[in-house]
Amino acid sequence: MTTQSSFAQKFTDQVLDTIREHDMVAPGHRVLIGVSGGPDSITLAQVLTDLKKDLDIRISLAHLNHMLRGSHALADEAFVREFAREHNLDLVVETKNVAELAKTQRLCVEEAGRNARYDFFTRIAREKGFHRIALGHNRDDNIEQVLMNLIRGAGPRGLRGIPPVRQEKFIRPLIRMPRADILAFLDEINQGYRIDGSNEDTSYLRNRIRHCLIPFLETEFNPDIKAGIERMSGIIGQEDDFLDQMARTALDKATIKREKDQIDLSIQALNTLDLALGARVICAALLSVKQNLRRISNTHIRDILYFAGKEGESGKSLDLPGQIRVYRYRDLLRIKKEETALRTLGRHLKARRYQNGPPGENPGT
Repeated sequence: MTTQSSFAQKFTDQVLDTIREHDMVAPGHRVLIGVSGGPDSITLAQVLTDLKKDLDIRISLAHLNHMLRGSHALADEAFVREFAREHNLDLVVETKNVAELAKTQRLCVEEAGRNARYDFFTRIAREKGFHRIALGHNRDDNIEQVLMNLIRGAGPRGLRGIPPVRQEKFIRPLIRMPRADILAFLDEINQGYRIDGSNEDTSYLRNRIRHCLIPFLETEFNPDIKAGIERMSGIIGQEDDFLDQMARTALDKATIKREKDQIDLSIQALNTLDLALGARVICAALLSVKQNLRRISNTHIRDILYFAGKEGESGKSLDLPGQIRVYRYRDLLRIKKEETALRTLGRHLKARRYQNGPPGENPGT
């Protein structure tokens, strides 16, 4: 580990504690670090560089140029390239026109950018054999996310905030570190970083929460509101984990057959579950097929449960985002990810009744 000031050393030790507490890496792991050039990702790259010998890991960097800020985006890329060169780190850089992607996919720019980043990191990790993908989310990001989810009416999964580890692949070593400490760390070690001017744009909900709502709550209600929200999200997270364990057990009992892109569930087993547990079982089943729950809302989950519980629906289907189609056949509910867009399968399939289940298959086999 490089020589550091007492503050920088304490900061690094706290990140190490988080890594060990959540078993984020194991000796021999290769870790891909997503680096934008901003203070969070640069801090993450610096700290993991300092800790790589202690943890016995190898690290590389990945940067996605979103093409959203013109010359500033090019300057971000150049900065990351220089950082990688100075620290002798391998770097993968790609460019993606996120604005065009948002238009094509009919998404807001924020969501399109997030999807593009995660798709990029996941693909590079798979192609180059990385065990983990490290991201620079910090304590303040988590608090802002909890408030965003609260405003949107999220359930426990949303109120638990940003998980330190997701899907045993994405890790967030800085998730317990305040933004102020991150900036102080960079100042202590005299490490530069890039500033994204869009972080000041209050037309974005997250920025309004950061610059308007949180200061208001601190001034008018609780000067230590951040600690309170973090504590609440931690409690909810523990309880959410417990309920998820129950849901996985119930899913195993309800599962008739499981394949790569589909899962068959017993309708009888689903209909005996408490509504809250049934919803979690459906979420777990969707996750096993879709690999994520993006664009899946509480309304979709309720619709599936209603579909499973309604008499006379055999042979019909429901369509969900991500090319997911839910079939019902007698006492079986099939959740399947279709290979092609649902609209190309023909609308007649939605109301057609099958004598032997969905096309070309016998769900009883």
